[in-house]
Amino acid sequence: MKFLKSYTGGMVVLAVVIVLSVLLGSHRSLVSERDKVEAQFAPIAGDLQDCLDITANLLTVGERYLEESQLAELEGSRNMLSDWHGISNGYTAYTRLQEEAAAVLDELEGCELTEKDRAYVQGFRTDLASEADTISRDGYNDAAEEFNRKVLGAFPANILSKLTFVGSAELFA
Repeated sequence: MKFLKSYTGGMVVLAVVIVLSVLLGSHRSLVSERDKVEAQFAPIAGDLQDCLDITANLLTVGERYLEESQLAELEGSRNMLSDWHGISNGYTAYTRLQEEAAAVLDELEGCELTEKDRAYVQGFRTDLASEADTISRDGYNDAAEEFNRKVLGAFPANILSKLTFVGSAELFA
């Protein structure tokens, strides 16, 4: 107790308070900036939901012409995308959904479809391509890369981010 009342003790306490303030303030600021960048992911999340809706309709048409085993992979990739956690995991699930949807669309185009179902299948392909184009043009990845490079890559944030366990913004790639 005597140490804390001494000049040296006061300086040590002051230094500890300053260091903790810098670390806590840095953590709060960096997380806030990263959250602003990751909030820009919302339009892509909406597009991913649209892809889930389109593929649900694709499954409905597919059930009329294909075996359940031919649709199982698409159903699995839909489940994977609907339950994704983390932006990079969402990309993996989205890529798988695209591949499985294309396979089902190809299978359906080889079937004897009614004129109405043929129009639906073509519409599904067009809608999925449109969503893919929209997602590819979104500026989220550019914003995340800029944050990672300009904010977390610059001094002193590059050191403080490691000390405060602030990770980089996830890329949708």
